[in-house]
Amino acid sequence: MDFVEAGTRIGLSVLPNLGLGLAGLWARAFDRSGALAGVILGSLVTYAFGLGGFFGVLAFVVMGSVTTKLKFGQKVARGIEEGHAETGPGETGRAGKGRAGARTWKNAVANLGVPAFGALLEVAKPVPLLGVFAMASLATAAFDTVSSEIGKAYAQRCFTIQDLKVKPAGTPGGVSAVGTFAGMVASLVVAVIGFRFGVVDGGMVVYVMVAAVLATAAESLLKSAAGLRSAHLANLINTLLGGLVAALFWTGLRGM
Repeated sequence: MDFVEAGTRIGLSVLPNLGLGLAGLWARAFDRSGALAGVILGSLVTYAFGLGGFFGVLAFVVMGSVTTKLKFGQKVARGIEEGHAETGPGETGRAGKGRAGARTWKNAVANLGVPAFGALLEVAKPVPLLGVFAMASLATAAFDTVSSEIGKAYAQRCFTIQDLKVKPAGTPGGVSAVGTFAGMVASLVVAVIGFRFGVVDGGMVVYVMVAAVLATAAESLLKSAAGLRSAHLANLINTLLGGLVAALFWTGLRGM
């Protein structure tokens, strides 16, 4: 790849993500730090995996942002809104006044850091496994965010996996039926995008969704049983597990 071709590819990777970042700022889905981090990480994913990478990031951002805003006032009243654990009662996320639920750079790194890492590896040495890894980590981020936000908005109760006890919706590590179903749909959307643009084989679509389910279940256990309280660390672990589980599925299927 010559200099001109590389420069063009970089530009075509940055521009759509810049547009997404600006749109997110306008819609108050991100604060400035979240938009900047998202543009950088999303551009890496797009550079490595092309339109499949970009539309995977786009799907995650749109689905996550829309579901975060659903019944947000109700979530605030119950103290379970996005950013509550980091800011405390009475605040509306680090983004501050008028930007309730806006994602910060920490959210961007926690959810896009793993697929961006896969993108860097892909740039260094392209192999099909890395596309599966990156798209599965994105699908896992989509599953986790959508299932959590839908559960908070529409579920009255949830249960914790380690003891199967019924808890109020919004309990850390809690799982709800409506949230789980919504999360499965969200992860499937990302997996299908990966297939549509040639990043993921058709036979891996369902496995990517299953990897997202398993990884998020493991994250729920870490939150409820192990007492993991950092949402950002939990998301980073979650997306890494989703990518690794899908990679194991891919490797196993190739060995059959």
